[in-house]
Amino acid sequence: MSDYTGPPSDAYDSDGSDFEDFQDNDSDYDVPVAKDKGKEKVNDVEHRSLSAVCLQQTLDDDIRRVASVTGLEHPIVSILLQHFRWNEDRLFQRFMDSPSSALQEAGEPKDELTISRPAKRVKLTPELFSCGICCDEPDPSEVSKLRCGHSFCSNCWQTYIRSKVIEDGQVLFGCMEDSCRTAVDESFLAKHADTACQDRYKELLRRDYVAANPNLRYCPYPSCTETVFCTGGRASSLVVEVPTVTCGNGHSFCFGCGMDSDHRPCICKYVNLWLKGAREDSGTAQWMKANTRECPKCHHNIEKAGGCNRIVCRFCRFQFCWLCLKDWDVHGYNGNENCTAWKELEPDDDATAAQQLLKKFLFYFDRFNNHELSAKLDQQLCEQTEERMLRVQETGQLSWIESKFMKQAVDELTKCRVSLKWSYAMAYYLAPGNHKEIFEDLQANLEAAVEELSQMLEEEIEEDTVKSLRQRMMDKTIYVHLRHDILLRDTAAGLLEGRWEWVDKSQ
Repeated sequence: MSDYTGPPSDAYDSDGSDFEDFQDNDSDYDVPVAKDKGKEKVNDVEHRSLSAVCLQQTLDDDIRRVASVTGLEHPIVSILLQHFRWNEDRLFQRFMDSPSSALQEAGEPKDELTISRPAKRVKLTPELFSCGICCDEPDPSEVSKLRCGHSFCSNCWQTYIRSKVIEDGQVLFGCMEDSCRTAVDESFLAKHADTACQDRYKELLRRDYVAANPNLRYCPYPSCTETVFCTGGRASSLVVEVPTVTCGNGHSFCFGCGMDSDHRPCICKYVNLWLKGAREDSGTAQWMKANTRECPKCHHNIEKAGGCNRIVCRFCRFQFCWLCLKDWDVHGYNGNENCTAWKELEPDDDATAAQQLLKKFLFYFDRFNNHELSAKLDQQLCEQTEERMLRVQETGQLSWIESKFMKQAVDELTKCRVSLKWSYAMAYYLAPGNHKEIFEDLQANLEAAVEELSQMLEEEIEEDTVKSLRQRMMDKTIYVHLRHDILLRDTAAGLLEGRWEWVDKSQ
């Protein structure tokens, strides 16, 4: 495979999201965000997105380049590249040492094979040919011969090729003759395959190309056909970075582990461990605990209905925190004790090490799951307010563009909650110490800002106050964005500096 330096001009180029203008594609957000001039983009990894057309063009360019050096026809070069797993350096080395050996290794026939006597199962006379597969005697114009010299009727070739490509999903397959290793080339396939089969063959060829190139990865989102090129995300670098990339369709995912989500700030190793632990605990009663609470005053069961952690019991009207169940009036977001940081348990002779570890895991998992649930509830709440916003627009209080402020707030909340939930997975594996305490302070600051913005979503939209609500929500959205950026920058810098100490629970 070549040293890929960049896609053709129609490729999508992205180096991460800067949020400098804080704009949607279909709206004008008229409050600028302070740019981080002079700061290193420690959260971003350089990458490029390739469309299916651009990827095919890149693949074809590699084939043409090798063909120009070796002097071979393009279909044969394609077979050689597939055999050598698209490693051009390895192919050139073997080909320059011995062209015939390289070709034979890939299954190409010797020159004399093309004029050898017919195969045992093929009866060929000057007037009559019998297909060794179906035993029919087709017209000579309906007989096709592969490069190896083995001939079969065109109908059998069509059935065989379609079966291999469409049904088996194979892109490199040999002749129908027993023990013959000669591969069916693309030009031969094009003569015996319909358009759908040819398109499927090209798709399989691209997939083989991507699978062999460590710098390429398909976007994991369903029905997305974009491919991302990235030089990061290798095993050696995954302990110092979270290679989050964005495809040309705007889908963010991890280039390292292929997860279809931005799991910053937690590195791939601990993401996999965390998800494994969550799956193993998925059948316990503690998992269900994340979705319901008992009012600390009247003890009625309560199901969370919004993204905000401030809960008002509908039975006794007592306000408390969803996470720690404390009275909201004296809660940590108001400057008192923080409920987002784990406190090491006192030694307990009655509790086993496994019980202590389970309590710690449930503490972090509860907060992890809470942000996942809250993001969905915030989105639902935003959708419910759309009708009210339309009514406000009709009164002339806000224009269509101005009414987008709530959607922008929810979009930012969703990003932050994704980062916050993975920050709890990261905190679970961090060793106690000053660095972890600083990390938890940044985490708590972002969480407090997120909860304040989430509370604003629940405010009533009135004609006479909607402009004031819009301004407050826009200001808070910008503040939340900045706190989010600080958390991601600090954790990414800590990875590069080797600042974080881990408690490895993989054993």
